[in-house]
Amino acid sequence: MFLFLTGGIITSCSDSDDVEDFPVEKPDNTLTAEEELELEIKDFVWKAMNNIYLYKSDVPDLADNRFSSQTELKEYLLKWDSPEDLFYDGLLYDYPEKDRFSWIVDDYVELENMFQATGKSAGFKYGFAYAPNSNSQVLAYVTYVSPGGPADDSGLERGDYISEVNGSTITVNNYQGIFGNDVLELGLSTIQDGVVVPEENPITVTKASFKEETVPVSKVFTEGGVKIGYLYLSTFLGEFGIDDTKLNNVFGEFKAQNVQELIVDLRYNSGGYSEFSADLASMVTGQFEGEIFTQQKWNENYQAYFEQEAPERLYNRFDSKIDDGAAINSLNLNRVYVIATGRSYSASESFIIGLEPYIDVVHVGSDTGGKFQGSVTLYDSENFSKTGANPDHKYALQPLVYKFANANGYTDFIDGLTPDVLIEESPSNLGQLGELDEPLLAETIAQITGNRSQSPGDFERWESGKLQPEDERGFYISSKNIFDELPQKKPLFK
Repeated sequence: MFLFLTGGIITSCSDSDDVEDFPVEKPDNTLTAEEELELEIKDFVWKAMNNIYLYKSDVPDLADNRFSSQTELKEYLLKWDSPEDLFYDGLLYDYPEKDRFSWIVDDYVELENMFQATGKSAGFKYGFAYAPNSNSQVLAYVTYVSPGGPADDSGLERGDYISEVNGSTITVNNYQGIFGNDVLELGLSTIQDGVVVPEENPITVTKASFKEETVPVSKVFTEGGVKIGYLYLSTFLGEFGIDDTKLNNVFGEFKAQNVQELIVDLRYNSGGYSEFSADLASMVTGQFEGEIFTQQKWNENYQAYFEQEAPERLYNRFDSKIDDGAAINSLNLNRVYVIATGRSYSASESFIIGLEPYIDVVHVGSDTGGKFQGSVTLYDSENFSKTGANPDHKYALQPLVYKFANANGYTDFIDGLTPDVLIEESPSNLGQLGELDEPLLAETIAQITGNRSQSPGDFERWESGKLQPEDERGFYISSKNIFDELPQKKPLFK
């Protein structure tokens, strides 16, 4: 039994029309209305995961023959304290070691806003490090501020150190989730002779919905007689699906200026639409239209179906047009430099591996996040589409449903992609994105020109105190309704 979906249109299918269709049972009168609703949600969670989860075969409780009736399934579901417990502790494949990227939400409106790059946010990214000469105090160092977002409006800047949040000093015991409130009063500090010195006036950042700028920085440099294009891409998401018009315009400018080498900065890009990544690759190249950029590998049932009935659905190809139908501005390059770090996930990683069979990709930075899977949003409806979703709750799932590979079949890079040139950002010397003295950009340009004014090792370092940042989801989703023509068959149970 399996359903077919992505993005919007969803149909439910099984391997055989002969699967017994168990009747819907009457509500158990021993359950309260609240408990009955929770049971409905758990039922949705199990059936959705049983249907399409990438790692279904690795989770015994998701097997088609695990339960012989709805009654047995119900008894199983009642054992779990909540839909979240069922999802994370019961149905995910060895969470969080093997699958740390599937997730469940209790408000799908917030999820949808996030995918449109208009979700409620403070508008800044950050890392954590121990304060100098301390093993308890922690500083958050600001790595990126979204133009036009709340943090930008409040005056927060890349390179700022945050030592207090809402009156609490950041420590090793409280730093995870400390930016969770909607209103953040941020106490800033400077480092003077190895001592944290608080500034007098905190700044207040109130989370709000705003449109994320996809290409906030793009420049052309002439260094060592070489014309070098540079762009910082913040996301592969967009307000109305794939938002690649500005990116295409930037490549038009690069093309007009006869750019010879290109630097694509994805250091904080956690991913987005798979087609956006393919369009970016097509802008870099142009000579591979129609060739396989990436390919999908689903669970056993889905893979067999696609290979037999709709094989082209498994491929994401180099293109000649962006999402709105305009011609892609291609540079026809045979080499690209990519700045990527542990904050680069999913669609960012697909850009790197998708290009590698065709051109020279020089990865500057550090190991990437290691997310090689795609996901879809599942709602509590008969066929898991948003249409007809249960009006009594807003739970939705975002499970992994396929993994992506390049044209050569390369995938499963669970530890991330290893850089060709290793250089990590230092909290004490971040520099400004797009400026020639920013350490990662400076190193990349040195790789291009062979001229180095300052060795990366000469920069002041603050290495020993970095802490693991909060988990990022990493996004690799599709904007296309690729299953709308597939037949509908009976589910395992109703």
